[in-house]
Amino acid sequence: MNVETTQVSAELINAAFVEKIENGQIKEAEEAATAYIRQKLYEEGVLRRLFEPRTVTSDELDPEVESDRPSKLCEIEPDAPSATFVNFKGTGDRRYFEGKRFRVPFGKVESTREAKNKFELMSIRMPIMDWLKDKHVKSVQNEEDSYFMGTINDIVGAAADQRTTAAGTDSYKDAFVLGLKGMTRLRLPVGKVLMHKNTYLESIKLKTDEIGFAPQEKRFNEGVEQEESFLGYPVVTTIKDDIVAEGKLYFFAPADYFIKFWLLQDATLFMKTEADMYYFHTYEAPGVGIGNTRGVFCVTLA
Repeated sequence: MNVETTQVSAELINAAFVEKIENGQIKEAEEAATAYIRQKLYEEGVLRRLFEPRTVTSDELDPEVESDRPSKLCEIEPDAPSATFVNFKGTGDRRYFEGKRFRVPFGKVESTREAKNKFELMSIRMPIMDWLKDKHVKSVQNEEDSYFMGTINDIVGAAADQRTTAAGTDSYKDAFVLGLKGMTRLRLPVGKVLMHKNTYLESIKLKTDEIGFAPQEKRFNEGVEQEESFLGYPVVTTIKDDIVAEGKLYFFAPADYFIKFWLLQDATLFMKTEADMYYFHTYEAPGVGIGNTRGVFCVTLA
């Protein structure tokens, strides 16, 4: 009797993975792992959930006069006050630009280089794809998010009187409205809102008479785990308190008003073998440029 199932054991996945390598099918093994890596990175990365990246080709690059480093020019409206790029590994320090255009260099983000014995790999009981995700993808996504939010905090800190405010209260609703008003004063629409997961969970403490009993009762009964919006605005949450502190709400303008997020190469698994040892790591080549530094507003809860 043949039984068909969508659930494949970890041992079978790992054995098939090793078999491809042993048969010289390195490219097939890399592609199989790379597909899984990209899926998890899109789901978990804060930057990628806020702004969808676009892959560029080599013919879209704009060469630099004094360097071979890949980069791309981006034009901005003449009245934009300043622009900057988010530096990743392989690029220089952040710089702010004035004028009608600015250059976004591509950098490289790379995970820790791992080595594993073939026989040890065959004995692992957890799925090899999960292992790659935990060891490689999370480190790459943390690097992205860390550099991005570091730049955002520099932007709001440099113009605190215009880009940030203290709510003066612990009311989630009041803080949210303050952020919407702040973006309105900057004459920019709101694209998405970023906050820590615990800050978002505070929204269930709204009084029933603030938005009506029936909607609030539903939120208490069903929770907020499946919610992705508040007052009609998309919300991105994260549990990484080292990147997004609790009690802070970041309001971002849509990508067209704020940022260019390009990928010269998406997250890719590289692998090689020497005798019974496997060596692999994950790398990518992103380029992020913030074309309008007014496009973010931060609210801090009391």
